[in-house]
Amino acid sequence: MAVKKSIAIIGEGETEWWYFETLRIACRYKFKVAPDFPQHSDIPHMAKLADSYVKRDTDHVVCLVDMDRLLTHPKEMAAYEEIKKKSSRRIVWIETNPCTEFWFLLHFLPQLSVKHYESYEDLLPELQHYMQGYEKTERYFKKNNLYRYLTENGDLQLAISYAEELSRMSEATPEDRIAYSQMHHVFELIASMNEDEGDKNAQKSQNTNRNLEIRRQIFDFIADNEISDAKSIAKAIGLKPSRTRDYLKELVDEGELEIEGGYKNRKYKIKK
Repeated sequence: MAVKKSIAIIGEGETEWWYFETLRIACRYKFKVAPDFPQHSDIPHMAKLADSYVKRDTDHVVCLVDMDRLLTHPKEMAAYEEIKKKSSRRIVWIETNPCTEFWFLLHFLPQLSVKHYESYEDLLPELQHYMQGYEKTERYFKKNNLYRYLTENGDLQLAISYAEELSRMSEATPEDRIAYSQMHHVFELIASMNEDEGDKNAQKSQNTNRNLEIRRQIFDFIADNEISDAKSIAKAIGLKPSRTRDYLKELVDEGELEIEGGYKNRKYKIKK
């Protein structure tokens, strides 16, 4: 039996929680945003929470990390790199420099920009040019649906393409400290899981059609012969006797067929 895949998304604070929760609801995605209520978390706490989801057999755990603080605190950066290196393969660390708000900004930029932002405060004026009144507060997030605003007023696919390019450039020349986001990897992961779910649904549909076809063949064979035993039916439709008896039982239970004779001489006919 196919096992449904699962994903948990863990952010450092309120911004990530509100963004992915509004995305989850808007797109009806089957992932969990953790923890259940937005709160500020440091890297060790996020790693501990991620490990707890791995132990629950979650297929993928995404940890969203703002890089502005880490880049200015070498000890914390070293600790993060060590944690990341020791993480389970099922844990994916997604970085944005300086912060998640840069990912929001990418939805609006008219062209790719190679720029450095020291912090959220450095980035904020430019973001507010496109998201008037934006602030990192619960009041703002409750009043404004982040995902809907970004997709209705900005361009998600453009943001993804910018993120891909900036991530490549940042990896090539990390000393430049350009702003970048790896958020596109989250959407790739979600898309791949949706494809898996689509494959499961297609297989389920094929199985249903196959079952209906076998039932039709059984019914047609009995109709042509008026009455028949399980062995003859199985031979005629090319199915194992044990599986044929399962189908016959279903048809009897549903009132489509009836049985004549004893257990060793059981025959089936269409119920009138």
